[in-house]
Amino acid sequence: MKKKFYRTIIFSKTPLSTNFRFDNQFQIFPCDLENSPKSGHCHDIPMIIEYWVDEDENPEVAEDWTELKNLISSTANQTNRLNRLTRLLSAITNHRIFYYYPTETKWGMIMPEELTDDNKEEMNNQSSHRFYELYYYPNMHKDLTISDFSVQRHPNPILIQHTHYFTDEPFDNKKKQLTFPRTIYDILEHYFNLDPKSRKVVDTIAHLICNGIDLNTKMKSMSFLSFVSSIETLVNYEYKDKKDGVEYECPDCHTVKSSPIRCPKCGKPIWGVKAKFKEFLKTYVAKGEGSIKKYNRIYNLRSEIVHNGHLLLNDEQIDWTESTKAESQWMTHMETMQLSRLALVNWLLKAHSKQQFNEMVE
Repeated sequence: MKKKFYRTIIFSKTPLSTNFRFDNQFQIFPCDLENSPKSGHCHDIPMIIEYWVDEDENPEVAEDWTELKNLISSTANQTNRLNRLTRLLSAITNHRIFYYYPTETKWGMIMPEELTDDNKEEMNNQSSHRFYELYYYPNMHKDLTISDFSVQRHPNPILIQHTHYFTDEPFDNKKKQLTFPRTIYDILEHYFNLDPKSRKVVDTIAHLICNGIDLNTKMKSMSFLSFVSSIETLVNYEYKDKKDGVEYECPDCHTVKSSPIRCPKCGKPIWGVKAKFKEFLKTYVAKGEGSIKKYNRIYNLRSEIVHNGHLLLNDEQIDWTESTKAESQWMTHMETMQLSRLALVNWLLKAHSKQQFNEMVE
């Protein structure tokens, strides 16, 4: 293994005031570099991540890029690792953690830190400029060059009881502090101990959760489906080899003859997507009557969107009028976001014994 350490500026919507380090894998801490740009009004709050890549894993590069082979291969390895870490942290905490990866130029204007009567005229006389979505300052490369993890002077992370963390006001907020569930170290330990195939599945799930978060304000229906899809991906992986007691009348259409799960109304055996979806959430999240009703509501809404072309309210047009239905859909949307996170973290935690799992989440 040939390790190379990197320091990168990343962002969240909630400020970080502590250091968080997991083992010898990575650490994040506030961006308090002397010359780094600062603003009390920007929604994207910078912080720093330090991590490493194994240069022996640099991917192959097409022959067309031979002259830049080493640079492209190294950058790809670094970017892949950074993507996995930021997406994973976004999926197992209540905070969307990301970095800027500019791919196109946009129009924008320079905003003063405070808008006052004195500079309003100056603002009115400005013209838009072409810009990159980029966080940069002179000599930044020097500040970001490291050969090992830096020694930290920031306080220890803020840890919150597992269930409360994911259910009690679990939203990014500029006035709050970036925190972690008390189980975070166990969650990460199991993730890094997964075999490559299982870890790739978890990376896919984290990617889907991040898609759901990123699409939340612009494409609510797609956001909702991304959260549901992340759960379904984990459900399919969990049950891929767990068909004990399931017998099909026909191997082609998969008409179920017998199954450990039966319809609560008619008693017939079921082993479809919805049945597995609910059974998985009952196992890994909650199995109370209220929770099961919630799972049904989520899956029914998913089917309305996928099969009937239904869209969540406000997806087609902005409507500021009060609507009980819109409020109900918003709540279902947010519950699904947190269910996708809880399903993943609890599945990772339950790799330990059942007793250890119960102790962790209590």
